Amino acid sequence: MTCRILLILIALFDGGVQSLSFGNKYQDDSSIPMDKAKVTITSTNAITISSQSDECYKCNPIPLAIRVRNKTVFVDTRWKTNLHITEDDGTRVIQHCSFSKHFKENGTYTIHVNTTGDAKHNCTVLITNSPKSSFIALYAAAGIFFAVALLWWLSSKYCWDKLYRKIYPNDGENEPLIDQVTISHDGSLKHSHGGLISSVSLTSSTEIHQSSKHGATQNLQGVRGSPGDKPKKERLKSLDTFRGISIVIMVFVNYGGGGYWFFSHSKWNGLTVADLVFPWFVFIMGTSMIYSFTSLLRNETPKHKIFWKILRRSCILFILGLVINTNGSSSVDMTELRIPGVLQRFAVTYLITATVHMFVAKLPDTVTETRFKDITDYWSEWIIISLFILVHTCLTFLLPVDTGCEKGYLGPGGLEKNGTQYNCTGGAAGYIDRKVFGEKHIYGSPTCKEIYHNDLPHEPEGLLGTLTSCVLCFLGLQAGKILCTYKSRSARVMRFCIWGIVLCLLAGILCKFSKNDGWIPINKNLWSLSFVFCLGGFAFLLLCFCYLMIDEWKIWNGAPFYYPGMNAILVYMGHELLHKNFPVSWDVPETHASKLAIDLYGASLWVIVATYLYYKKSFYVI
Repeated sequence: MTCRILLILIALFDGGVQSLSFGNKYQDDSSIPMDKAKVTITSTNAITISSQSDECYKCNPIPLAIRVRNKTVFVDTRWKTNLHITEDDGTRVIQHCSFSKHFKENGTYTIHVNTTGDAKHNCTVLITNSPKSSFIALYAAAGIFFAVALLWWLSSKYCWDKLYRKIYPNDGENEPLIDQVTISHDGSLKHSHGGLISSVSLTSSTEIHQSSKHGATQNLQGVRGSPGDKPKKERLKSLDTFRGISIVIMVFVNYGGGGYWFFSHSKWNGLTVADLVFPWFVFIMGTSMIYSFTSLLRNETPKHKIFWKILRRSCILFILGLVINTNGSSSVDMTELRIPGVLQRFAVTYLITATVHMFVAKLPDTVTETRFKDITDYWSEWIIISLFILVHTCLTFLLPVDTGCEKGYLGPGGLEKNGTQYNCTGGAAGYIDRKVFGEKHIYGSPTCKEIYHNDLPHEPEGLLGTLTSCVLCFLGLQAGKILCTYKSRSARVMRFCIWGIVLCLLAGILCKFSKNDGWIPINKNLWSLSFVFCLGGFAFLLLCFCYLMIDEWKIWNGAPFYYPGMNAILVYMGHELLHKNFPVSWDVPETHASKLAIDLYGASLWVIVATYLYYKKSFYVI
């Protein structure tokens, strides 16, 4: 009942509840579909109408109607539409008008064609019904979210401060900062009066541990000691929050993202919100990896046992990915089972990156801190990652592919380049996947199919892209090395910002700061080098933001994203397996408001589940 009310309230922003019908997609046959506008074209003579979306790069127009006088068509409102109206009198083709226009969703337009006037002024576009913006529901949802977040933050800060003052009414008042201390024979410093520092002990690893009078213990300085030493671990909530941001956005966009195009994956080149989350997961996997290895090395775990852990985790992730690929099937046809996938890409990336790092991993040394220590201590790893980039680039631009395909082609095939590369979808990346897996074992409905009308399948989590995903995981590993090598805030933040800016600039140079015209366009379907650099740069900057806000300035505690970040694999598997099941999801009308409500509800439901598990201290890891 609550969800039904929520749907109705949000739908009010999208033009009223009169369009809602909880049993049908549309109220009647005259309704305009979502992301469409109705255009009626009239002419005194017979005309031919062709159109093409502006999103389709270098594509010829597609005929909508041939030799008609009156025609009503639905045009895409997500991007600009290129309309071409011509007249063929049997002896020649007269182009009456050709223009590009971004039509409004649910709008009604009339185009009058004057076949006797100047060719540049033959078409008159009139809007007969100007609709409300389809983004109103999104603005309302964003406003509610930020208002609730602000109220929660203010109330929690006020309440906790008030509670603390009640418990410790005289805390910190009229007390010396440091009491008189004496050094005892066991190496501990003890005070003789009641101050803010109760005791300071010097351990064999030269770590300083401060114990306050209220029992809180803080590790003031952590340096490398002998393997037997067990210093206090630094748990950065920003890492779990970063992971939580990724998983919550992933759930939301996988559920549909309200039907908005920017919450769906790019059709080919370019970048949308949905393209961010998977690479960020790969990045933070690398960042967390450094802490896992540090723990294993402190326990003096043999390399063969470390590799067994790596292999075991990779196999489990791969199998879980196959489970997701068969979800929703009444029976599994092994002849058409999709082999690659999201978790499969995680598995292979983790297996390669962790195995490489296993041979160069070392305990962090913060005693001899130098400017480039996080890089020079792992020079051999940099060589291997550089080889990955070199191999990927050579295969992409030098590998001969199918007959008729340009060497180094990076496009979607189909209508792109006026159809000259029709069966070349994905270039070398697509060719390798089709040869290794077979066309029936890779993704059969690529995002480019809607716009470019290509026939070949394309695997966005294919083999060639695994090399660049290893590069991205290594960049995340580099972020972890920065955190473990440098303990001061300024050193960490400076390096995060430098890495973020440099990587974004490299991505911009490779794509020439253009969507389609660069040497290597930003492309999630191919996991292009510019895509990996761009998302790596964004990840460094986002991690820097979370680190400052949560771990340093303590302005934000990471909620609510921190909780899903602590149970990421459970949330991911749960949202995939229960995607189309009640009470997670159900059919709603085809409007952005309705879809946004149900998709936000689905994502929020998993946040609630993760929060409950957090307070029950139930954590599921692989």
